[in-house]
Amino acid sequence: MKGLLLKDFHLTKSVLCINLAIFIVIGVALSFFTSTWVLTVLATIMLGTVSVSTINMDKTSGWYKFSGVIPVSKKSVVESKYALYILLSGVGCIFGVALGVVTSLLKNQLDYGTMLMFVCISLAISLISGSITIPCNFLLSDEKSTLSVVISYPLSAATFAGTFLLFDNKQVACGVAALLGIILFVLSWRITRRFIAAKDTV
Repeated sequence: MKGLLLKDFHLTKSVLCINLAIFIVIGVALSFFTSTWVLTVLATIMLGTVSVSTINMDKTSGWYKFSGVIPVSKKSVVESKYALYILLSGVGCIFGVALGVVTSLLKNQLDYGTMLMFVCISLAISLISGSITIPCNFLLSDEKSTLSVVISYPLSAATFAGTFLLFDNKQVACGVAALLGIILFVLSWRITRRFIAAKDTV
């Protein structure tokens, strides 16, 4: 697992640096026109999508064929992608919160309740979309898997909006959405791992 994660880290290192630079520039600009905590959502999603892109990178490079002749199980390959998604999304969330705190202090608008709510929004959207895009990228062609990325975020947002319709309290709605995201992500992880393990190739 550690070796697979290091491989993907080196594969995405340059992309991560570019994304972080873009995030800082766009994020700081946006923070003056909207809530500073939108940065948390933006950073979590941006870094999470980088990990999904490594699946198609491995397909294009032929790494999955190579992995069939080395002592790496298909379950480990799947688990490494889900783990990388969690790690990068987590880093993005922490980075977004840190930048949000700084910009909130500069604007004298620091509100921990709002911060926590946007962290839950970030987790909900990121985990729900990840539970869709990761298996789709493993199982579908490049064109169809790209479509899954486009579809997953509106579906995540719709799911999140649904919790707001069910619960009057915003904090409760955000918490339920985040919990739903965790449940769907774990289910996706377990089902994809089992399905890929049963296939002849990844």
